[in-house]
This record gives sequence, structure tokens and C-alpha cells, in this order.
Amino acid sequence: MQFTAPRAGTALDLALEPRELERADRLAQVVAPASWSTARIEAWLDWSAGLARDFPDGDAGALAPTALAYDDVEEAVLDGGPALYARRLAAWGLHQGVFASAAKARGFRDALLESLLSGRAAPGARSAEPPAAGEIVDLSAFELEATLAAHLGAARRNAAMAGVATIVQVRLQAVMDAVARCEGERGACADVARNPSLARAARHAREAGIADPLIAQAIALAQAGEAHWNDEPAAAPARQTPEPFISVFGARAVVEAGDPAAARIAAAGWESGRVILTFDPRDAEAAQRALTAPRAAIAVDRFVEHGDFDAEALAETARLWCVALDIENGADGSGVGRSDVGRSGGRSLGLTLAGVHDWLLAQGLAFDSDAGRRAAGELFALATAAALAASGELAGRLGAYPEFEVDRDSRLAAIAAQASALHNVSPIGVSPIGVSPIGVSPIGAKAAKLYAGALQAAGRTGLRHPELTGLFADPELSLRLGGSSLGAAPNNGPLAPIETEDGRVFPALSAPAAAGLGAIGADIEPVVLALLGRRDLVDAPEIHPAALRERGFTDHEIAAVQAALPLTTDVRAAFAPGVVGEGFVRDVLGAPAEALEGLGLERPDLDVLALAGFRPEQIAAAQAHAFGQGLSGADLPAEVVALLSGAEQLGAAAKNAMTVAAEAFTCAPALIPRRIAWSDDPAAARRLQSAAARAGPRAVWLRRDPAPADFALNLPAAPEEPARRPLASPIVTERVVEKIVEREPTRRRLPDRRKGYIQKAAVGGHKVYLHTGEYEDGALGEVFIDMHKEGAAFRSLMNNFAIAVSIGLQYGVPLEEFADAFVYTRFEPAGRVSGNDSIRSATSILDYIFRELAVSYLDRDDLANADPNEFNADGLGGGLADTVLTEAEPLPASKFISKGFSRGAAPDNLVFLPTGPRDRKAAASGNEEQDVCPSCGDLSVVRRGGRLVCETCGVAPEMRV
Repeated sequence: MQFTAPRAGTALDLALEPRELERADRLAQVVAPASWSTARIEAWLDWSAGLARDFPDGDAGALAPTALAYDDVEEAVLDGGPALYARRLAAWGLHQGVFASAAKARGFRDALLESLLSGRAAPGARSAEPPAAGEIVDLSAFELEATLAAHLGAARRNAAMAGVATIVQVRLQAVMDAVARCEGERGACADVARNPSLARAARHAREAGIADPLIAQAIALAQAGEAHWNDEPAAAPARQTPEPFISVFGARAVVEAGDPAAARIAAAGWESGRVILTFDPRDAEAAQRALTAPRAAIAVDRFVEHGDFDAEALAETARLWCVALDIENGADGSGVGRSDVGRSGGRSLGLTLAGVHDWLLAQGLAFDSDAGRRAAGELFALATAAALAASGELAGRLGAYPEFEVDRDSRLAAIAAQASALHNVSPIGVSPIGVSPIGVSPIGAKAAKLYAGALQAAGRTGLRHPELTGLFADPELSLRLGGSSLGAAPNNGPLAPIETEDGRVFPALSAPAAAGLGAIGADIEPVVLALLGRRDLVDAPEIHPAALRERGFTDHEIAAVQAALPLTTDVRAAFAPGVVGEGFVRDVLGAPAEALEGLGLERPDLDVLALAGFRPEQIAAAQAHAFGQGLSGADLPAEVVALLSGAEQLGAAAKNAMTVAAEAFTCAPALIPRRIAWSDDPAAARRLQSAAARAGPRAVWLRRDPAPADFALNLPAAPEEPARRPLASPIVTERVVEKIVEREPTRRRLPDRRKGYIQKAAVGGHKVYLHTGEYEDGALGEVFIDMHKEGAAFRSLMNNFAIAVSIGLQYGVPLEEFADAFVYTRFEPAGRVSGNDSIRSATSILDYIFRELAVSYLDRDDLANADPNEFNADGLGGGLADTVLTEAEPLPASKFISKGFSRGAAPDNLVFLPTGPRDRKAAASGNEEQDVCPSCGDLSVVRRGGRLVCETCGVAPEMRV
């Protein structure tokens, strides 16, 4: 392909000058066009930093980077970014076969650089990672809910991760700061035991949920000299953006009516901001491909020379950038062996126009007018037709995109439909600059000719790209073109920033606005006064020099205020203490000294005018006189207000109408999010989606504004405890402070060799064995319950119940709680108990077991019963009866001590001293003074007459007193 070399003096011979810019990491010396603002230059430098620097492999001289190099001047402009970009694409185009010779590659290189440095076009930033294309789901599909739920789950997870990342960043940075700010020995500064600030920061980090190893890592990094935990904490959430969710629903009227599925899409868009609704399957596929396409913008307002619009130059620039984006797409995919496909899998390109509103404004056409929409549609038709013609030419050299044969009929029909629609939008009856009065404008005529050629080329060779043009938002790309609005978006108003040599930026009437006012014959002076004001107070109402003198101002302070007015946009700032003097404000107006600390022109914290006695309405009148009232407040003709209205004044209907007019001549639908206020709820999102669908765009993309930086929930204060009424005469003799310390429950393990007992009994004829295990202090620690010849299920249930009780005992559950819970429970087997001398009847197995344990370990004799009929199966006894006490035979103590536990070490002379029989015997004999018998060991020796007799064994021992 061949391109016309730039004309002399238009680009490569620009007025350049060295500029000194303060970057984040350095003070940069840059060569840049003299007319460019600092913000614009910095945007180009940011773009240059992310450029790819790979050149194709090859040993031919024409492919070498040095063979396509410029002179030193071109290489130095904007840190060499534009020259590198042009050289790289020329080299890759030659490698891919786009150009037949190195001479044609150099012509492409020069034309591309000319468009960059002249401000006619700019590419989008190259992403480090390929952007996600998203998934297409029909609203009537069965899998809609599942797919949408997965999308929202990813969005919520990523939002939570972003919040957690911020907390981690703040807390761990505080840990590192505590180490860095410590003054002392390095080891002590990194020791939480010796650095109280570090201990406090580490404790806060742990309370925020950060793991201790990560805190220790931050401490180690700080000790090694690292100053920051993460230099770019805001970069992580940007990489976690969920993939777009593209939905398609053919019935636009159903969406307008608020269909439930469409309402679900609106609510999902309100939440994630990544849901796109389309109304045609082909638009859904085009939107999916357009999300990953390389992008560029052409500034249409740069093609007006001497009042005439150069339609031929715009078409040539669109052709140039179609080729440039195609080469960039292939070069980006070459590293992974996909040079035939590249970044965009379907070879889609994203070419748009910039400055359309400014161009309309210069022609005297209002943005919200039929003539304006027709003219904008022609511009997009011209760019699309030129790009289609270039795509057909590329397809003849390199081949069409893979699915063209499948899409042939639909693609050719779409081109023919756009060519036909072009004839319906040609302005008739208006003759602004560049528009023919005979009914067909030169732009429309050029576009129609290109459409005819593109239709023939597409039918003959196919198209290299399924989509070439579209509408999208890219603030950085807009800034590289001087702040021009992209696509069909309106501009920011008739004012443009002007930068002084010292870097100050002030508003001024833009050149397109001045040209547009001249085109419609309007007077410029009232507009300038309404928008910018007079910048002095000589004829101001209320606050003028005479009124100021009456309040103590001298000519010195008034002159300082007058000099400050052109340097600010707020009348209060012109009266700041730093302007009129702190001494005057303090001595004459009576301001306190502490209120003047650190105040100046840029911080009008102290309202000097209010301190001087001026009322708010007087200050507002002076503000309007000095700095203007704006379009809405000024008394301007309606046609002037309509012409100068920008994004703030234009409503949603005007923006929708312009989008529809431009989309009629673009390949892909508009991918521009419609903003939802942070305070709006999902119902507002549904209403906005319905209104947008009614306006007729090809796609609707809702996105909620981020939360304000100072947003915080207004939580109610914790209720205060009611104040206690003091005593009439409080007397405090001693203060007792009780502190309750809660401890984590711990399990007290039994010793490996433990004592206890085994009790065999039968309850209602069912044998039961009770095993106990004790701690060293004799406390119960475990029980086992074995049943004889019961069913396997019942035996297993009792065994596991015993295990549960044992674990509870070892964790500190009192035995009293178990006893109170299970005694007198009623279920079979129940009835008479045999084999137990204390428990003679029971209402259930559990009643027997826990009464036995309570009697043995808790001294709960009230739960024992020697009468088998005392407790029936229903738990009720037979009432009180005379109890006959029987004497128990004395038992040796070895009968109650486990020989296995004592390993046979129990002495043979140990005997058991029964206390119950002793009391009964004493009561029966009437003699409470008893001694121990040396023969049997029983406490039953009494005095009878003059002798001592043992009532147990009958021996009359001889006792010595």
C-alpha cells in the first residue's frame, strides 16, 4: 500500500521547543510542540512509556530498526515515542507483507508520524494484558441466571478483594513505618517486645485479619531498608475487573416495558458496571470483538483550513490508521505465534472520531439540532467508508478475516444500508461552512463515493476486518488530542483552558466557540461577559471600591484585590489574607491571630468579605459581576445558549439522539457507559435502561459512579446505660473489685493407669456393667456402660452415650449437671435392681446409672433407696414407712481397694470402719462413748458395768486409761 508523504511545513517541520516537566520520578527535559499544554505532553509521555519496542526478526537492511530511523530532531520529540511507534509499525508492516518495498514503508512511516505530531490522530494505550472479550448470553436462554450469578459473584469477590487489599496496604505500611521511625538499635526496632509502636501496629494488623507470617514479613522488609509495602496499591484492583457480560434481547419494546429479565440485567449493571445489553445478535458479537480491538481516534477539527473542511485529508487519515491498527494488531500477536490474528481474535479495529462537537460548534451547528446530527452522521460515514475501502484493499493483499465467507451477505448488506442511509441524512436548506447549499455536502458526496468503492472491493476480495469504527470513551486518548471529546460525546462547554508560562491554567473562550458565534452572527462580548465576567470590581454592584473604602480598605488593599482577580475564579480568594495582608485582616477587621496561620491566596479559609460585613447575597452579586453567571444565569439569546451548550447543559435526550445518529454509520455499537449516581438504587438503573432502550441506541451499558472518598455510614451511637441514682448518704468503707477472667475450655486428660470400680447390676432383669475411671484426686473422669445380651444398636448407643458423658466430664462439666438431667428418666428396661446395695429400683437404665454415680461420687444419699419398692417404674414411691435398720457385717478394707491398682501393696491389717452401723449401735445401746476394739477393729467397745465389752466380736479387752 502507498501513502502520500506529508506536505512541507505541516508536521515534521512543526514549531518545537524544549520543555521541562516535573514527573513523578524525575525532572524531564522534553521536546514538544510549542502549542501543547503540559497535561497533553504528560499524557503522551505516559503513552510512550508503555510502547512495545520489539522489531521483526530478519537480516534484510530494510527491516532493521536503524534503516527506518529519523533524524535526531524527530527522534527527540516526546521522548521519541511517536517516532518509535511509526518506525515499529512500518517495520512490522513490511514484515507482514502490507508494503511491497522499503520505500513504501518509509512513506507510511512519515505519514503516520505527521498525523501524530500535527495532532490529527492518536492511538490508544497498549494494554499490558489482552483485555477480556466477555461472554454473550441471550436473555431468553436457560443458562442466563447461572451465568449472571457467576459474573456477579466474581464482581463481589473482586470488590471485597480490593477492600481487603486496601486494609492490608494500610496496616502493613503502618508496621513498616513503626520500624523505620524507630530511633535505636536495629534489632530492637524490629522487636515487638522492645518497640511499643511496632507492637501496637502489629496488633492492629492482626485485628484486621492479617496473618502473623505476613506481619513478620513486613517487619523483615522494613528492617532490610524497604520503605513501602506496595508503591502502587491502587493498581491491584484494576487487574481484577471481571469480564464483561454481554446480553442480547431482540425485543426492544419489551426492555422498555421493564421485562423481568431486562430488569435483572439492569440491576446487575448497577452492581458490577460490566453488563452490556444489545438488541441484535450481530451487535452483540461486534461489541464483544470491539472490547479487545486496538483503538485510535482522528481529530476532525484539525482538518479545517482557511474555513474549508478537507474531506479528502480526513478520508486519507482514516485509511492510514486502518492500516496502522491492522499492523499493530498483528504485531501484538506475533510474540505468541498469532501474527495472523493478533490482539483482537476477529481482527476487529476500533477507529473513532474526536472533536466532532467542536467542529459542529465552529460551523454554527448546535449539538442538539437536526442539522448538527446530520452533519455528524456524515463525518462518521466518511471515516467508516474510507476505513472499509482500506480494509478491502488489505484483504486483497493479505486475505479476508476468517469468517467473511460466512458473513458475506450480511456484511455487504450492512455496507449497502449505510450508503443508502447517507442519502437520507444529507443536510438540505442549510449552508454552514463546508456545506454545499444545493442539498448534498462535500463530505456526504465523498462518503458516498467511498462507500461505492468499498462495496465493490468487499464483493471482490472480502474485508480484512469485521468491524473498523465505533464509539467509545478513553479519557487518556482524549487528553492526547488536546481534550477533544471522543465519538458522539459533547464537549465540556465553550471555554478552553489557557496555560501561562509559569504553569497556571485559566479559562478562555475557545476558538470553535468564537468561530461559531461569528457564523451565526451573534455578538461575542455579552457571551464573554456572561461566561468569564469582567475580572474587576470597578462597576460591581454592592462590592465596589467605594464600598470597600467605607469598611476600612485602602487603595493599597483594593489594588492588590484587582491584581488578583484575573488569577482566580472566586471573589473570596481575591480577598484572601495572603492578598490584602494579614496585618490588615488582623488589625483593621479584627480577625484572631490563630485564624490567619497558613492562609494565602490558594486557601481562602477565612472569609474576609464576611468579616468586613458583606452579606452572602452581596458576595454572590460581586461573584457574578467579576466571573460571570454562566449560560444558564445570563440573559443570552436562545440560539446562542443552544449553540454553546456543553455536556453539563445538554440532557440525556440530546446525547442519545447524537449517539443514534453516529451509530448509523459505525460498524460496532457505542461502548460508552451511561453513568448512574452513587446514591441511586437498582430501580433507578432499570428506569435509565428503559429510557435508553426507548431512545434507540444499539447497545446500553450502565455503570454506577464510585463511592465518594469521604463516604461513611451514619451509624447510630451505642445506647448509653441509664445513670444510677446515688444513695442519699453514700458511705464507702472498702472497695471490692471482681474481675472475671474467661478461659478457653481445656480437656483434662486421665492418667494412663487409673483407679475406679466396676459395678454389676440388673435392672428389670437386664444386666448392666458400669465402669468408672478416676483422676488422682478421686474425681470421676470417665464411665463405660456395657449391656448383656442386648441388641447391637442399643449396646452401641449406650457405649457412645458413655463416651459423650466422659468427654463432658473431662472438659469440666459437673457431674451434678448430668445427674440432675438423667435421674428419674423413664423408659424400658425399668423396675427392680439387683446387685447394688444402694440402688434397689430404677425407672430406667440412665436413672440407675446416674443415681449410682451420684451416691458414689457426690454423697447424694437422698438418691439411694434400700427398698426395691420405694421407686416404681413411674418414679413414684409408696410413701413413708418405718425403716428397719439392719446391722451390716464388718468388711475388710481390702475389699474396697483395687489390688491391681495398688499392685498388691495394700497392708493386710487395713480394715473398713463402718460409720453408719456405729451410729445405729450407739443409738441402740444408749452409750455414745465407744472405743475401737483391738481384736476386730470395730468402733464398738462399750463399758458395761466395770468391764469393757466389744459389741461386735464379744471380746472383753483390757483397756488402760
